[in-house]
Amino acid sequence: MHLRTAGTPVAAVAHLGGVPLTPGDHICALYRGRAERDQLMTPFLAEGLSAGHICLLLGTEGDGCTFRDVLASHTPAVGRGGNSLQIRGPNEYLQDGTFDGDRTLARLSAWSDEMFPSDNSTCARLAADMSWAQPLVQPAFVQDLVRYEMHATRWLRTHPQVGMCMYDLEMFHSDLIVPLIKAHPKVWLNGMIMENPYFLDPDEESGPPASGET
Repeated sequence: MHLRTAGTPVAAVAHLGGVPLTPGDHICALYRGRAERDQLMTPFLAEGLSAGHICLLLGTEGDGCTFRDVLASHTPAVGRGGNSLQIRGPNEYLQDGTFDGDRTLARLSAWSDEMFPSDNSTCARLAADMSWAQPLVQPAFVQDLVRYEMHATRWLRTHPQVGMCMYDLEMFHSDLIVPLIKAHPKVWLNGMIMENPYFLDPDEESGPPASGET
């Protein structure tokens, strides 16, 4: 199922930095350091929990209790998130230390099918800390990750959900960031969210951009 229809206005279901987001939006959030990550991710998920949305955090090892404490301190009204906030670790991406994008997408698709009723009357938010990828960066992996991100755009469009993939600029450099940006329709950088003119739509492209393409 594809939720977007050409020419049909779509109501906002979320906000990031005050900018409205609509179902199917996929944002590449570029930040620096753990503190900035939490400053960006916490209100995004807290707003969703306050609105009754399903929230999924794909975090780093040990994020479970730590982030719930941050959330409770930032937004006492939602506390630690309860059952509406699900937190999973890097094993969603890795199997025996190896990245398997198809496996991850299959798990995410199964999660969406389970979370959403047939009438799609709810909304979901995904925040994914991609720090796990830093030790794996090399050309073949970059191609696999970009392909995964392009297919993730297609997956996010299948339900009323928005996703934010978070890349720390203190960990990742142009060899990953340049091709990666092309796989996201929107980019967050320096407190601003921008429509990405370099976005390669997975429904229009035959494959991921090569790391050296501009």
